[in-house]
Amino acid sequence: MSEFDASNPDTAAAEATAESSAEYKASESASKNVADILAADAEDESLRKYKESLLGAAAQGDLGDPNDPRRIIVTEFRVKFEESEGREDIVYNLDSEEGLARLRTLGVSVKEGAKYKFIISFRVQHEIVAGLKYCQKLSKAIFSESDDIMIGSYPPASVPHVFEFPRNYYQEAPKGMMFRGKYRARNQFIDSDGVKHLEYEYDINITKNWE
Repeated sequence: MSEFDASNPDTAAAEATAESSAEYKASESASKNVADILAADAEDESLRKYKESLLGAAAQGDLGDPNDPRRIIVTEFRVKFEESEGREDIVYNLDSEEGLARLRTLGVSVKEGAKYKFIISFRVQHEIVAGLKYCQKLSKAIFSESDDIMIGSYPPASVPHVFEFPRNYYQEAPKGMMFRGKYRARNQFIDSDGVKHLEYEYDINITKNWE
């Protein structure tokens, strides 16, 4: 989270106060499934092997939990601090409504100027998910900041994928009295078909000292 630009308030975001749905969605889009992809051009052995290498475990039948209709499951939401901060990671498991409720209730507290990043572990089930984006909006009063990060396309598998934001560095929490306090965060996971697989909200509290 970078410092907000007080000279450029996003009044539209300030009005976006609808309640969080914090609910997983099952896609009804016509995305090609793994079986379709493997069956196409099946007589071409080199192409078949190439597709199997791309699909990984899914090509061997690992499509996740057949009894769970969700296509994206966020198993872990982690706030990792730079080693110099001397702080343990903040970790939430978001694969259940109880975990989502815990994040909404407790939120995340970060000392001003602290360096940190988000690490999100997620599983893909049933079908390939194309063009998955992680969308984050932070707001406080009339100030707003948004990030839409392309995560990528993934085949289904039981083993979680891991996404870091930012990928190659730690971001710095804003500093100064006007930047302290609670920010409302809204996170969404949306694919290229426009399917919103998960949305949840929580508070990020910027404090003067570690709590």
